[in-house]
Amino acid sequence: MNKRGISTAMAAGIIVVVLVVAAIGVYYFTRPPAAPAPKIGLVLATGGLGDKSFNDISYAGVQKAEEDLGIEFDYVQPTDIAQYEGYQRDFARGGNYTLIVCVGFDQADALTKIATEYPKQNFTIVDMVVDKPNVASLLFKANEASYLIGVAAGMKTKSGKVGFVGGMDIPLIRDFFDGYEAGAKWANSTVEVVAPVFVGGWADPTKGKELALGLADLGVDAVYVAAGKSGLGALEAAHDRSILGLGVDACQCYLYPEIKASMTKRVDNAVYEMIKAAIEKKFQGGIKNGGLKERWVGCCRLPDEEDFWEAKFAFTHPTLEAEVIDKIVEAKDKIIAGEIIVPSGYD
Repeated sequence: MNKRGISTAMAAGIIVVVLVVAAIGVYYFTRPPAAPAPKIGLVLATGGLGDKSFNDISYAGVQKAEEDLGIEFDYVQPTDIAQYEGYQRDFARGGNYTLIVCVGFDQADALTKIATEYPKQNFTIVDMVVDKPNVASLLFKANEASYLIGVAAGMKTKSGKVGFVGGMDIPLIRDFFDGYEAGAKWANSTVEVVAPVFVGGWADPTKGKELALGLADLGVDAVYVAAGKSGLGALEAAHDRSILGLGVDACQCYLYPEIKASMTKRVDNAVYEMIKAAIEKKFQGGIKNGGLKERWVGCCRLPDEEDFWEAKFAFTHPTLEAEVIDKIVEAKDKIIAGEIIVPSGYD
């Protein structure tokens, strides 16, 4: 090949390279920018992460959305009710969050104000109703799942006395107790459900333990707790006295061998559903109320929930006896079918 042929070939090669580089440049500089990941803001309840209950299970729902839906999230852990308004406003003012999740009934007053100030921002609140078009209020039929826990207590008690430790004496917690009492009496007509005791807050495990020990001194041999982090103390008391402990919100059965079942309040499912609706632009405000049928509440250690909780926790102690599980499943089926109407603390 002569020099002219070489020059022509080289020129053709250079032209090809230039065209490829130009095409790449046009692609990168003219293509639409990648959509940023949807952002979620999470305002936890006082007591924070580590309660092995309400906050932790709410956080798990947002984590699942991160894994499945590709969202990003920021969260804050208020230590006082007075901090709610400021945290909510901080998330809302920039307009950067697809959804702001507020965990706990005591955020309602602050959210009523903030949702009014930012009508284009979508919010969801757990365990309370905020009557604003941009707020989805998530309510849970805790009485239905607590009925199942009551069945376990009624069948397992040997002393004939069962007890309850609540966080605060409010309709929300009375809903747990009323279902629990009804379930215990349905399973065991002779059982005495001792009057409930209340800690007065969600982050005082010392007081929770003191109250549960007091119940044990009265002859109670089964204790159901619905008290956030305060309930951890009550469950420790059940362990210390070797009586039946019954957990709440998340499955707490891995904590001590004496905890044989937990009422599961599947805030993770509800929060995940709201996040999914928000990023798909299907979000709607209003009241969303779920129970056993919707799988927003349940009882761990049952066959249909076992896989989920076994994946999270390594259980090292036996579950409930087969006859107890069968009775709980019977009650669950009858509640879903409408054959059992569970009393509510909101009545």
